[in-house]
Amino acid sequence: MKRKWILPLVLLVLAFGIGLRLASNKKKLDAAKQPVDRSAFAFPVNVITTAIAPVEGGFTVPGTLEPDEHARVMVQAQGKLASLTVDLGSRVSKGQVLGSLEVAQKQLELQAAELALEKLRKDDERYRELVAGKAAPEANYDEVHFNYETQKVKVDQIRQQIRDAQVVSPVNGTVVAKNVEVGEYVTANTAVVEVVDVSQLKAKVHVSERDAYRVKEGDAVVVTTEVFPGETFQGRVTFVSPRGDASHNYLVEVAVQNDKAHPLKSGTFINARFEHREAVPLLVIPKSALGEGMKQPYVYVVRTDGADSRVSHRDLVLGREIGEQVEVLKGLQPNETVVVSGQLNLVDGSKVRVTGNAGATTDGANEQ
Repeated sequence: MKRKWILPLVLLVLAFGIGLRLASNKKKLDAAKQPVDRSAFAFPVNVITTAIAPVEGGFTVPGTLEPDEHARVMVQAQGKLASLTVDLGSRVSKGQVLGSLEVAQKQLELQAAELALEKLRKDDERYRELVAGKAAPEANYDEVHFNYETQKVKVDQIRQQIRDAQVVSPVNGTVVAKNVEVGEYVTANTAVVEVVDVSQLKAKVHVSERDAYRVKEGDAVVVTTEVFPGETFQGRVTFVSPRGDASHNYLVEVAVQNDKAHPLKSGTFINARFEHREAVPLLVIPKSALGEGMKQPYVYVVRTDGADSRVSHRDLVLGREIGEQVEVLKGLQPNETVVVSGQLNLVDGSKVRVTGNAGATTDGANEQ
């Protein structure tokens, strides 16, 4: 009987030992997961002091290319799409018929209406001659002539209905979308295909309020893109919006002639360089100060309270790029201390130790 209890006892001891080991390991893992308190540790950083100073030269702003002409080719009638002679990528010209709705019934109606019109035309001529020869009363001619004119209107209406059933391109360009397939039912004002003309593109950019008063229609602009490094494209300002947005930025459109050697596509990100000689007062900071680059710009501003220096997170609204500097439209004031290196480990409220101050932010910002 004693031997029967030996095996269960051994298993119980092993299970108890494994449980103790697992509990010990869990305590170690939980201890390792505890966040390290770094609030007392001062991270070394380099800083600059913001300032406003006159900056000469041009400025660069980002933008996006769009086609100069983008047409949604519609039909003005409704019915089943009977034909479509283009595919994606097809080149089309202005006025070209790309397809048509089912118009067989309308064609038959047109033939019948034209036959009736021809009969009424002959009647109109015959009664006009009879009236001229005093062989028939003028009232009879008036009725025949009225029927003739009414039938001409009916023929024109049917012809217009057939024209409305056609898919006609209003611009030269390339087919970039087919929204309806042959055999599908189409309602009036449905965009059957979309055509864009990329022989000339337009760049849409936004400039600050200050620059909006200096940029004029007709100004030359140099356009560059990372797609073709080292290449430049010539542009010209075609529109400066008279109304700014909530951030006091103004839309500017630049016409860009597409280069056959390096053809650009709609939707490409570009940089537009505007050249101006007069100096303007700006607040600029180095791009290296930005926490996550130009797309989601923010910086860390140092605030000192006695011997304790800590940083606060500050979101920015940026303007022009000037070399390795960038204009700050909103988010910073002059004489603030901004971290330019060492911000990798920082969070809002981190303690810092300033190891170097590069001075005012305008150093090296003046460009011709």
